[in-house]
Amino acid sequence: MDQGSRVKSQGTTAVKGFTLIELTVIIVILGVMLTLIIPRLGELGEANLKQSARHLTGMIRFLKDESQATKTSYYLRFDIQGGHYWAEVRSQMGDQKGELQRVSSAIASEGSLSGQTTFVNVRVGSHPDDPYIQFTPDGWVEKAFIYLKDGNDKMFTLIVNPLTGGTELREGQIEER
Repeated sequence: MDQGSRVKSQGTTAVKGFTLIELTVIIVILGVMLTLIIPRLGELGEANLKQSARHLTGMIRFLKDESQATKTSYYLRFDIQGGHYWAEVRSQMGDQKGELQRVSSAIASEGSLSGQTTFVNVRVGSHPDDPYIQFTPDGWVEKAFIYLKDGNDKMFTLIVNPLTGGTELREGQIEER
């Protein structure tokens, strides 16, 4: 036998693992990351609320413009409990006004609130107990206060301006002045 085959390798077996210092550094890094990420999770509810407000604003602008262009009255109706809203138009039959019909278009189709956003209430001065906004052919929009709540129970008010049809989203529950 040759001597090279009798020599045993004298390597040591290394135990694989983390040292206490390495584990401490990892825990500190995770703690710092969590303190930066957790406050941002609350913003997801607000992001859904802002997305809902943008969609409502777009629908309001569209209905104002469409009402002026077609010389027809439009209505934005709200299902407060269900979180849905849709557009309706009053059909014209000669000189008489017909019944309300839902509008079916790509922009004015039925919409719903995003995420955990909910309607709290919709207040319109001329009919406070009936949640709808009227758009007239002369460009007038009923002043409305749309009260929304995000997933964190934070209140917001979407205010509809009657002259321009523009909207403003404000934090809190804003009352009519």
